[in-house]
Amino acid sequence: MFELAVVASLIAVLAGVLLSRLTVVQQEAERVAVQQTVAALRAGLRMKVLQLYVAGQQNQLPALAGQNPVDWLLEKPVNYLGTYTAPAIEKLPQSHWFFDQSNAELIYILNRGNIFGGYRSELLQFKVSLQQAPLASAKPSSQVDAPQLALMQMGEAGGLK
Repeated sequence: MFELAVVASLIAVLAGVLLSRLTVVQQEAERVAVQQTVAALRAGLRMKVLQLYVAGQQNQLPALAGQNPVDWLLEKPVNYLGTYTAPAIEKLPQSHWFFDQSNAELIYILNRGNIFGGYRSELLQFKVSLQQAPLASAKPSSQVDAPQLALMQMGEAGGLK
């Protein structure tokens, strides 16, 4: 009987270690998936900007600021929920993207729950913003360079940049 108790204790300890390592692996997988999605979104933004330049429609660049960058992807991420206006974030599933129309932000809800039922939600917020290029100082008669668009992360939640 003593041996059975030792084996059961050993199995319980090993299961606990395994579960803690699985949580770390899950968080790392989520981080990588988010980084890949952000890279795809930034590439989609670059393609949209290039399309406007090729078509000679640079004057439409400012209109892209505040738009939903997911609309520029060929395929939406499988965990994209769609567009919301002032959503109740606590009711939305974790590990999903959505676009908040009220503040023109693309938001990712990080999965920060644990296996024991704890729940804490952190958000990664991104926004397409217009950045005016600095004046070219070499020539006194030079004009302001064309505006640039970027997908910017708002805040530092989740340690992702």
